[in-house]
Amino acid sequence: MNLRPTLLSILILAFLLSVTANSVAMSLPQVSKATVHITNPAVLKGSIANVQLGSDGNPEWIESGIWVLRLRPGTSDSDLPSAHLVARIAMVKTDGTAMHGHVISNFTLIKDAMEGNSTHVFEGTTTITMRDGPVSGVSLTIKIFNSAVIAMWVGPDKLDSHFGTGPIYGTLAETSRATMAELHEGMVMGDMPSNVTSTDPERLERSSVNYYGNATGYLVYPTNGTNLPAVIMIHEWWGLNKNIKNMAEQLANEGYAVLAVDLYNGEVATESSRAGELAGSVRNNPDEAINNLNAAVEHVMSLQKVNSSRIASLGWCFGGGQSLQLALNAERPLAATIIYYGTLVTNQTELAEITWPVLGIFGSTDQSIPVDTVNQFKAALDANAVTNEIYIYEGVGHAFANPSGDNYAPEETADAWDKTLAFLSNHV
Repeated sequence: MNLRPTLLSILILAFLLSVTANSVAMSLPQVSKATVHITNPAVLKGSIANVQLGSDGNPEWIESGIWVLRLRPGTSDSDLPSAHLVARIAMVKTDGTAMHGHVISNFTLIKDAMEGNSTHVFEGTTTITMRDGPVSGVSLTIKIFNSAVIAMWVGPDKLDSHFGTGPIYGTLAETSRATMAELHEGMVMGDMPSNVTSTDPERLERSSVNYYGNATGYLVYPTNGTNLPAVIMIHEWWGLNKNIKNMAEQLANEGYAVLAVDLYNGEVATESSRAGELAGSVRNNPDEAINNLNAAVEHVMSLQKVNSSRIASLGWCFGGGQSLQLALNAERPLAATIIYYGTLVTNQTELAEITWPVLGIFGSTDQSIPVDTVNQFKAALDANAVTNEIYIYEGVGHAFANPSGDNYAPEETADAWDKTLAFLSNHV
């Protein structure tokens, strides 16, 4: 992570933000009066740019990063919305020393309200990664001013005032400013993951990268990101098609560097017969596929914007099985493994190669991956003391998260994606 080239711009932006926001919020005011009822999903995101003052009143720390706040309506008019927050904050002293980072996640919303006509307030508790480990139950108040500026007060009591006693300021991305304005009018049009469209394209860097032999993957990451966690994304048996690239962009919009790999040397199948042939060829030559995936890990580790200790894998169907195979044959330890209805291994000894958290997403009527097999897989992970989250969705079959397939289940897909984001924010 290299913050020095942007030091001056961060200082200038943070000063301007402090002048603007301090005119309306020098201290944490009382939260207002009116509870807000969100009627549609919404995604808000943006950047963090802040200067934290020391006890002498002079600038001591520069804070930068990205944040994403995902909102879903409550189950009834009286319920609070669900709120999923991930914020990644890099801190460095003004002399360039003591560089480190924090992740804010596991946000539990307690109050959602308005102050006046232009300030939206979210109050709750959160978990923050610190040097000695994550600290949970930390109070957090978020205020969004005029759909443009965000301020986060991070409760000092459990953190020894690590973030000071004032707010951490940032800005909203252009698309989020429009979403926030509509939210105030009760007309939110959310951009929750649909598995087929990407969001906020101006905030992403995209490129095709040759990371192994003849394999060219799709690399995408936030333009302003630093110290990013990374995900190796593995396609279904169709190959590296538009849907997978869109999913890579959606995940990148959540603050990850994503390399969508290609196990088919550029071919994308449109007929199931050809897809089966291509998948069979990979399964018949497993060493080549493992070399491909390990090379993908090495490639993202080499990227300046990526934190090389925070790399996970994620795959659907054929790719879910390959995600597990990478875990079993990884040349370097991963931070997490995610499997969407992929072929499983249930042998406890074989699974002992995995020492990091595993997320599994399955359907109860999947004939390819029976529930008994899923339960055996979980039992083996439990026996090996591997942290795991295994979800079996009732009444849905194989490939239920693919919007182009006959088994597509949109509600279950949205819930599974929320669980995926929460899992990543907790472990990667």
